[in-house]
Amino acid sequence: MRVFALVAASLASMALAQNCGPQYQNQVCAAGKCCSQYGWCDTTPAHCDPATCLKQYSGTGSSCKNGASTTLKTSSTKKPTSTSSPYASSIPVIDVCGSAQGGVSCPGAGLNGYFYRCCSSAGHCGPKNDIQDQSLYCGTGCQAGYGKCDTETKPPEPTSGAGTAQAGGSCGPIVNKKCASGLCCSGSNFCGTGTDFCGAANWCQPKWGKCS
Repeated sequence: MRVFALVAASLASMALAQNCGPQYQNQVCAAGKCCSQYGWCDTTPAHCDPATCLKQYSGTGSSCKNGASTTLKTSSTKKPTSTSSPYASSIPVIDVCGSAQGGVSCPGAGLNGYFYRCCSSAGHCGPKNDIQDQSLYCGTGCQAGYGKCDTETKPPEPTSGAGTAQAGGSCGPIVNKKCASGLCCSGSNFCGTGTDFCGAANWCQPKWGKCS
């Protein structure tokens, strides 16, 4: 229990440190990190997309600085597109949600919309992967007006061959892709290296890549 509490606290503090933009007291991301349209700092293609990232709140040296600036969106209307595969082609860009985050709702992702469906008391969408306990997001304090607050059966593990994702690409059960050799699949479902991707405190997914 103590280890679980420490991991949860570490995750929460990391999340708070990565907020940015006008909804977060005009905070600017750390050097090299992009501020997504939803006010979240990271280095993934989704966060650094020049068409949607917030240039003025991205860190020095980030790829967003070379792109166009956009205004902050407060809701997500994107829905997964239908394809021949039951798996999504990308991970939801949205992470923050709830009354304190401009009324953003969690969209649901993956098979049966199991992932990213609940808005936690801390204002984050989840569960993000199949190793997180859904009660962290859907249990006590879950914000019912901004997503689901229920208990659902975890989707079965993929039976078809998993694809391969490179650094910065999407990985995990939502897209059914494993990271290329030497790369870790983070709890947020992106491939990379270092503590943010490979550390247990950040929910590194051993089924989908390397973990330290």
